[in-house]
Amino acid sequence: MPTDGLNDENNMFSDSSDVEIVEETKVKRPYSEVQQEFKAEEKKVFPKSSVRRVGDDEPSVGSLFNIHVAKKDSNDDITSPRFDPALFDIKPYFPPTMCGKANDSILFSFLSGVLQKSDDIFCTGKGSRKSVLTLLSNFFRVLIYHNPSDVIPSIYILLNRIYPDYENIEIGVGDHLILKSMSEAYSKSEQNIKSIMATLVLKKHEDLGIVAGLSSCTSQLLVKLPDNTISGILKQFRTISSITGKNSSNHKKDIIKKLLITAKKEEAKYIIRFLQQKLRIGIGINTIFQCVADAFYLTKVGSEGSEPVGDVRTNKSVELNDTLEEMEFAVRTAITLVPNIDKVVGHLLKGDDSTQLLEHCKITPGIPVRPMLAKPVNTTDEIVQSVGGENVLFTCEYKYDGERVQLHLLRDRTIKLFSRNMENLCPKYPDVVANFAKCITDDLKECIIDCEVVPMDNENKILSFQCLSTRKRKDVDVNNISVKVCLFPFDILYLNGESLVTLPLSKRRDLLHSSMKPQTGLLSFAKYKNVDSLDDIDDFLKMAVQESCEGLMIKTLDDKATYEPQARSNKWLKFKKDYISGMSDSVDLVPMGAFYGKGKRTNVYGSFLLAVYDPIQEIYQGVCKTGTGFNDQTLKELHDSLQNNVVNSKPSNYEVSDKMVPDVWFSPEKVWECKCADLSISPVYTAANRLTTNEKGIGLRFPRFLRVREDKKPEDATTSDEIFDMYLKQFNK
Repeated sequence: MPTDGLNDENNMFSDSSDVEIVEETKVKRPYSEVQQEFKAEEKKVFPKSSVRRVGDDEPSVGSLFNIHVAKKDSNDDITSPRFDPALFDIKPYFPPTMCGKANDSILFSFLSGVLQKSDDIFCTGKGSRKSVLTLLSNFFRVLIYHNPSDVIPSIYILLNRIYPDYENIEIGVGDHLILKSMSEAYSKSEQNIKSIMATLVLKKHEDLGIVAGLSSCTSQLLVKLPDNTISGILKQFRTISSITGKNSSNHKKDIIKKLLITAKKEEAKYIIRFLQQKLRIGIGINTIFQCVADAFYLTKVGSEGSEPVGDVRTNKSVELNDTLEEMEFAVRTAITLVPNIDKVVGHLLKGDDSTQLLEHCKITPGIPVRPMLAKPVNTTDEIVQSVGGENVLFTCEYKYDGERVQLHLLRDRTIKLFSRNMENLCPKYPDVVANFAKCITDDLKECIIDCEVVPMDNENKILSFQCLSTRKRKDVDVNNISVKVCLFPFDILYLNGESLVTLPLSKRRDLLHSSMKPQTGLLSFAKYKNVDSLDDIDDFLKMAVQESCEGLMIKTLDDKATYEPQARSNKWLKFKKDYISGMSDSVDLVPMGAFYGKGKRTNVYGSFLLAVYDPIQEIYQGVCKTGTGFNDQTLKELHDSLQNNVVNSKPSNYEVSDKMVPDVWFSPEKVWECKCADLSISPVYTAANRLTTNEKGIGLRFPRFLRVREDKKPEDATTSDEIFDMYLKQFNK
């Protein structure tokens, strides 16, 4: 029998509810290893000469499969870089009814087994991330070779998504409904399930998925339900998300119950984790698409005129038009420009190589693009250094204090608005939609523009960003606007059928200004100045501050001045008005917990424990405790809004020192903008501890709350690496 690496008998989860709960422990990964992997992940550039012979040292991230493999060295071990899916025995994962039709699907037990194996690997410590990348890449290769129709559903499941992000469709299931479903499926009372959970909490876990994995179903059905399949699971998740109206909770519960009853081994564990949006596979979206790219490079889909190829490294008849690194780059770029799994992976399933994929996946009106981001700078000298010297032409723009919006004009004159998180903002800003329609020229047929929505008073003076928070988030009546706003376009990404992202900013700006007509109070172009000296920057900054702006955006104008979606590079810099007094930029933090107030704050939270996000480890790390920056009304509003986020114990993806334990824990849901005086090494906080030499964390000194960031998700919070960079910059002043 093949050793596929998934059928190990030492699985800690079984069908018996009496199994002893074994505590999972994760070995802390050495700084040198994590730093090396992060740099490779961040740069996404790998040397072309990285091909090695079997037997050399372990490949680094990005070159896991860049090894010569002789036919005799191929194996069926899904955890090996020398794996060949043609040798893998897929039959145990075929449902009994599977007959090779296009809509057939492999059993979900294959995917859940891979996830369990991934969990087991991560618990081994050093080198575990590389092993997981190999496992996931090979998992996709099995699907490509044996059942390509399961590739797209598998990616959605691994990303804990059911549709593209910009469609804004959530699965809509809370813990209360999950508990009810588990109670009926396992014939246990909800209290019994909570008791098992309490035992897990003592072992530093709060995971209903583990409870489901430890439970067995005793429910008897008159008709045997079909086994769960990969495509079938995603279809059921999508059905759950679509159920609304009367008795919707019962309908959702019935579907979840059936999924649990038919679940085998670890399937239930990952079904529950998916429903809770806590799949936590340990790697981020970029890395998953690296695995997808590697899989489609190494294994070729079969077509009407050709058989699938299991491993191009051992098949000399396959002529390759690109390299592994080029395919990784192409997939990353494609999913950034077109954040739609069905479209991008659909082209890969048709056999696209890296060049063809980039030809087919271009910016498209109606599909939002992740916005380009800016790096903070402290001084004018740092600006010159960052852009590449005094000979590089750059421009200054006002940095407006509003909400970042991406506006799409479609050929049929439909106008769509998206937030930086690809949320549909049309229900919030119907006035912006109406006003923009009044400001376009006759020649403008379709476009995508980057802009800022800014609150204005009746005299068209800029108001504080806080005024936007008083507007409803949806169902705003265009005839009853509480806070007037003006649109400030500053860049254009697409115009009349052509993508402009590869053009320099100087040309994009000219096209932007010729495509629409400013109208006072409705649409105004961002003010800018092409500067000749550093003194010009200081003078323009003073003007921006006098006109109620946050500061300036510094951008390269001609050289290295392309638009890079989702990138944070030296092409764009943000230079704020308070750069002289300590840290130049504010930080976006996630409230982890709170401490009860005293005196005037008796009935609200008095202070809060805040965190940064570590995208490599997918955890939140404590960075400060603050009780300043709040007035009485704000404290009351925050107290009320956080009640739905209270959890019984510290979430498993929190890293907090035992010296800083709050009275109340929150699930990671909110993002707050904060300022501080400076940063210091701290024995109390854990932020960026994988980057410091003594493994102590970095803490913010004298932090104060500024505002809630409704436009950001917890994963968009300031990262541990950004905090580490801010800490180092203090010594360069």
